[in-house]
Amino acid sequence: MIEKLIRDINKSLDNDCYFAALSLALILPDICGKAKYPADGVTKRYITWYNEYIGNYEKPTSKYDEDMPYLSGEVIYNLRNSFLHQGTPNIDKSSIKETDCKIDEFELVFCKNLLGHTSKVSYNGPNFSRNEIANRGYTVNVRLLCVRLCNAAQTYYNENKQNFNFFNYHTPLYNFLKKITHKTLSDV
Repeated sequence: MIEKLIRDINKSLDNDCYFAALSLALILPDICGKAKYPADGVTKRYITWYNEYIGNYEKPTSKYDEDMPYLSGEVIYNLRNSFLHQGTPNIDKSSIKETDCKIDEFELVFCKNLLGHTSKVSYNGPNFSRNEIANRGYTVNVRLLCVRLCNAAQTYYNENKQNFNFFNYHTPLYNFLKKITHKTLSDV
């Protein structure tokens, strides 16, 4: 199933269907999180899996970037909820706990290249003190986000196929389609 989803995401990106690609890509941490942390609730396993396989590599490492927002598991889970459940490609900063990731201006960009994401911080006060952050912004390259989600999911799946035993393709509709087309889901 992971491989089929990734193929569909890539087809969507190849045809500039960015919202379709993003919709599918945002469910990959759900699936991989269920495989890795089956006893945890949806929110915890999504955020934990994303942070472990992607988010921790997104964190700024320079002391000059310490106030910069990044795509943490909380931010991506928030985007997932807003986009998949409300059709809104935004985030709600009030539901994000990590201070550096409380993003005031969140923007998605759609382009054919894999140029990186952009984060920014604006300061207030005398001498633009780091103590007075006025605004945090983040621009997300949708193609890059989808590619990173796909790569992480594919790598995790390849190394942990035995954990994906919760997929049950043997529903009556699946069995009927298999019978009339002589194909399995993995053939499609």
